[in-house]
Amino acid sequence: MIGIEEPVTTVYENLKKQNRQRDMFLCIPSRIILNEKGSSFFIAHGKALHCFETADGERQFGFHLEKTGFSWLKKLILNNYLKKIEIQIRDISTCRIYLEDTIKLVFFSMFRHRINASILNSVYESPLVRTWNRVNPKKSIGSGMKLPEGSFEELLNSRAPGRLGELKTMLRDKIVENIPSSFARPQEDLKDLHNFIGELVFRINPLVFFVLAGSDKEDARFLIQNISREVIEYIRRFDIVNLAALLTIELVAAAERSALVRLLEYTGNITELLKDPDTRKSIMKKKRFRGSTVVVSLPGEMPRENRRFRFRISVHNDGADAETERRLMENFTERSFSFKAGKDLEEFFKTPPSRRENDVYENRGLCFYHLNALQDQCRKNKILLDTAIKNSPSGKSVVTTLWFGF
Repeated sequence: MIGIEEPVTTVYENLKKQNRQRDMFLCIPSRIILNEKGSSFFIAHGKALHCFETADGERQFGFHLEKTGFSWLKKLILNNYLKKIEIQIRDISTCRIYLEDTIKLVFFSMFRHRINASILNSVYESPLVRTWNRVNPKKSIGSGMKLPEGSFEELLNSRAPGRLGELKTMLRDKIVENIPSSFARPQEDLKDLHNFIGELVFRINPLVFFVLAGSDKEDARFLIQNISREVIEYIRRFDIVNLAALLTIELVAAAERSALVRLLEYTGNITELLKDPDTRKSIMKKKRFRGSTVVVSLPGEMPRENRRFRFRISVHNDGADAETERRLMENFTERSFSFKAGKDLEEFFKTPPSRRENDVYENRGLCFYHLNALQDQCRKNKILLDTAIKNSPSGKSVVTTLWFGF
């Protein structure tokens, strides 16, 4: 575990060393689809982009990769360049850890955006910024104001060399000090927590430190309290990250098994055939099994003031149909936020098997358990969660969608 007394720069160096020691790649075929901002950035830097076409002819740009670096993926999300990630999973047993890490990465990135947006709102209301805006009306600081990148960092370094690193260390230590003593977590979770706080402080908007450096002692103390409160508020929600990752994995695993059962419906003892990993892999290869596609769609813009981040995770069961079917289902989830055309996932799980239109989840016990646990945590933390399951036109494949808003 990272020591509390370590300065932020040391924490960041340790993080980089840990990352080099681990396999920090998403080792699954994936499509990284950029938004307009991301496409413009890569085109301006001379990068060749792949053109993807949706079922209704819309053109999108991005990358088709067999292996994706997590640190690069994180930068795309934090810079708001990413529209969606499509991950092709042919055998969940060989890639569940990668999928779990990807879902956690998206949640943590959304948490960072939400925390930073909340922190900046506190900074805009600080006495120093209000005074600055009165004195510099043409260079006023506030929501929606586009300021030159790095301007406050340069200004702070020019007036107080070395102060930036000192302020980052102080802020990180204060956040850690303010974590309630009742917040007990396993060793691995504590490591994730310290990594999260270290990275968050390292990447925070330099305006925050400019205001901290210029504020009097009482104003700075009040601002630090507000920042700590925002961070701790999201630390309390870490259980949601784990539950969302577990539910996604269970949905993929159940969809995979059910699709294989349909493929083998006229074969002997299906349960025994699927129990053995080598036999299962042989069947997948022989039947040219496509598996599932997990699609993570990110917000098109960063929220302001009290607006929420909204993003979704969809699991597409591709066992029976191929690319055309997946694209049709993807178009459905793009257009249908209210899910009026689909069935609520909880209702689907409660429906007796004899009355279900498409029994896509043969063993749905764990899916139902994790869905209920996730719903409970989201309610407690005032996070919106909407779910749906939708049959394809052929009736042989489905898309299951979880939509989060916070």
